[in-house]
Amino acid sequence: MPLEWKKFDEKTVTELHGNVYYYRKLYEGRHSEIFERAKELIEKGEIVDNIINGVPKTANVKTPYIVANICKLIPEIPAMLVSRSIGTIQTSVSPDDFQNDEVNEETDDMIDGPADGTESSKIIHAQQEVVRQIENNSKLTFEHWGNIVQQQVDGGLVGVPWLDDAGLRIEFKARDVYFPHEDGMGVDLVYRREIDEKDYLQVYRERVERGNGVDMNLRTSHLLYELNASNEARQLPDPMVKQLLGMNELEKVYIGRGRPFVIYWPNQKTFINQLGVSCLKNQEGKQDEINWTLTRNSLTFERNGKPRIAVSPEVMRALQDKAMERYGDEGRIDHRDLEITTFDDKGKALEVIQIDVTKIGDIGWVKDLIKLVLMETQTSEKMIDFYSDVSGSTGAAQSGVAKFYDLFVSLLKAEQIQQEYIYFLQQLFESALWIQHELDPAIIIEEPEVQIKSMIPISRKELVEENNKAYTDGTQSLEVTIRRNNPTASEEWVMEELARVEAEHSSADSFSTARGFQTLENFYGNRDENMNPIGDEE
Repeated sequence: MPLEWKKFDEKTVTELHGNVYYYRKLYEGRHSEIFERAKELIEKGEIVDNIINGVPKTANVKTPYIVANICKLIPEIPAMLVSRSIGTIQTSVSPDDFQNDEVNEETDDMIDGPADGTESSKIIHAQQEVVRQIENNSKLTFEHWGNIVQQQVDGGLVGVPWLDDAGLRIEFKARDVYFPHEDGMGVDLVYRREIDEKDYLQVYRERVERGNGVDMNLRTSHLLYELNASNEARQLPDPMVKQLLGMNELEKVYIGRGRPFVIYWPNQKTFINQLGVSCLKNQEGKQDEINWTLTRNSLTFERNGKPRIAVSPEVMRALQDKAMERYGDEGRIDHRDLEITTFDDKGKALEVIQIDVTKIGDIGWVKDLIKLVLMETQTSEKMIDFYSDVSGSTGAAQSGVAKFYDLFVSLLKAEQIQQEYIYFLQQLFESALWIQHELDPAIIIEEPEVQIKSMIPISRKELVEENNKAYTDGTQSLEVTIRRNNPTASEEWVMEELARVEAEHSSADSFSTARGFQTLENFYGNRDENMNPIGDEE
């Protein structure tokens, strides 16, 4: 059954999604706001967090709260590997002349031709053009890294196709707006909005309903609730909703659609956690201990790390006398007076005393904690260059294979995320193409192919050699070879380059076609055995 919204506040979110706000602060490094030991030290004035208290208030406190934010690396490392491996989106449908004619005819009917009377440009691959427009409208290249980080931190990510005046595109939402219906037949996306200085709750609902017979239809609708000071919701009538949201229609039915357009991507989904969990779950205790140990070491060093000079009573008395004579204050001892001194009866005048700072605290304990965090989150130690055995290091450069095995654990985790993310994108494009198909039946509903690049950077030479070999071995097409050799090239450039290469490969003159490629023997094919021209006998 659809959800009934009577109240909406932070508790409503945390009851379904857990404390996602806590993990966001953990990732962002706002640890002084969530760890009790840090808050207690700041309140006592023993340490300072400039982000909270500001510089003026903390002028007399010299020891900062030390944060070594390992929790920031856990989601960002797989995001870096996966995002750089995602290429362009390509349709799996071959060009269809009938489809192209249909789309071009539709385009010509809607758009006037050039003023000079020349023929307007024609779409040569309608399906790929639609996919490319969705990709461009969504600014997808800029979204991959942030999508994966947010999915890892929150434990889930929402995607929804959207069509308005800005064009058909895919929008990505944080997990806390997603509220599935209990029977699994629909979903609500819920947002708090402020309109004319009033608080509202906007709900975008998708609900699968049974149509005539056994067919399933998808109904999409927009709802708006007014929130009072107690966050209690009151649904507004449709005419008022249209006016406030600036919409002409609030509902639409998609015939034959048996599942929602909204796609949810959970992280580490289990039967216990159907909506996924944050990759930072259960790491907060170790992160707190890391910060606490480093901050405690900083306090110890601040109080005991400065060198002290011990002198005999006679030398101290002499220094005070000189200070009184020079400045009128025996406490203002000038260090220059220590350069020439007298020795006592034991041959000693002054001594510098300083504690061994290498014995302060336990940095080894911090390293063990960090290694434990990396182990539990399937992150390779070499990925962050944290731990290195200097005694066993030769300083020699590593081969690509050696680096691969150094990062093996992180790559395994990244490949799993990559597969899930590609499926997530394909489902969203399928939903977007369904909406486009409703507007233009010539467009085919499909799950397009997501081009994949290497997660680990390789040289240009290795890239070209690898793809060229695949092409010559017959395991890769010429188009794919050109695309992978030029991953940043535009669609137009790839098509033109493909045409140029194919034209060069297919060029052959009529003489070569009829008698084979030219050789020295071909040139003398019209002479007799004495190398004389063969003439026509009269």
